[in-house]
Amino acid sequence: MAEAFQHERISASHANLLARLTPEQQAEAFKQCWRKDYQDKEPHLLPAKHLSAWIQDNLYLPLGEAPFSTEDPTLNAEAGACVTCPRRSGFNTQLFADVQGDQCFDAPCYQSKVTAMLYREIAGHPEFVQIETSWRNPKEQRPGILQTHQYWTLKTPENPDAEPPCDHSRTALIVYGKGVGKTFPVCTDRDCPVHDPRHAAYRKENPAPVIEPPTEEENEEEAAARKAEYEQRQADYRADQERRRLEREAEDQRRDEEAEAERERRDKLRKQRKAIFERIVWNAPPAFSADQLRVLLRALVNLDPYTFADDLAVEFNGDDENDQRSPEEVLLATIGSLADNKLTGFAVHLALAGHRGMPRESEFDFLTEAEAAFAPKDKPAAGKTAPAKAAQKSVKKPKAVEAEPAKASAKKGTQKPRKT
Repeated sequence: MAEAFQHERISASHANLLARLTPEQQAEAFKQCWRKDYQDKEPHLLPAKHLSAWIQDNLYLPLGEAPFSTEDPTLNAEAGACVTCPRRSGFNTQLFADVQGDQCFDAPCYQSKVTAMLYREIAGHPEFVQIETSWRNPKEQRPGILQTHQYWTLKTPENPDAEPPCDHSRTALIVYGKGVGKTFPVCTDRDCPVHDPRHAAYRKENPAPVIEPPTEEENEEEAAARKAEYEQRQADYRADQERRRLEREAEDQRRDEEAEAERERRDKLRKQRKAIFERIVWNAPPAFSADQLRVLLRALVNLDPYTFADDLAVEFNGDDENDQRSPEEVLLATIGSLADNKLTGFAVHLALAGHRGMPRESEFDFLTEAEAAFAPKDKPAAGKTAPAKAAQKSVKKPKAVEAEPAKASAKKGTQKPRKT
């Protein structure tokens, strides 16, 4: 890292952010300074603000929001209490004068204290309901822990000694997700007539059975029959409630599976569209046909004028915090520095970058139209060269094609340069 700074491979802003971290964190954060895009042979340096954002999200943990006591030295006996720990911004306010609040720089220690605090809460309060507030893969979910669709969130009562609003009111402890370690009241009955108006209406129309009062002339046989009829109605009612509960559980499981399948489908589609975009740009021809030009013009007309310049400026490394140029100036400078054989690829990138995402149901898919015009999947007829490969050879790899015969000629002195 020091060598990278001395040779100006990273800026002073990058070095300043890295120097504050521990050696282990520095090694991890240094990797975040670089990114390799499709047009790069080597990773390129990202602006310092990207490194700063990564550090804020992954390494700087606000102690003011910690679910555990920062004065408790027993949560991690080796590290001790947070208030006396040197691995926090408040320990050296001169070095971290620009850091808002007291931040912990030791993520493993922070997480170990959260885990220790949770174990204590669970052991000391077995009546607590454990819940998760963020979604994660069902395979990673622990049995017995409620998900967000399995409880009702209640308001914290002003009087803690007041009677609970229903028989299923419990205190919940967040063991995973946002707000981990916090507690709040919940209702664990999804059919609760107090907290679910839909089921309240159902129970109003289908009340629980009650036993009929005896008549004056009722004998023992009639009393037994009345009691038996009541017990039968009670059994039918409980069976109906159990059936509804199983149906709800099956519906919840089905909904979760469909949501997971939809997430996987969209992730796969995003990767496919990204690959299509990169293939189109990579195979951009040296000159556009009339049909290809119409496709690009339609895509340009339908770009979002408020965001496309900003997004492209960032993509072409113009979002440096020390760079005062506007996004338009960054793009114009990029155009001016491009080689002639890169201009059509840049034009395709400019026109289609805003259409890489998945279109809404009512929107036209400009990326699919561009794929048909620039990089169709159909194989060419026998004896013909695929346009994509021809463009790739003639536009994107001129140096590589010329370099190989040059080396061979230098060794043998007789081989002729290969034509492109």
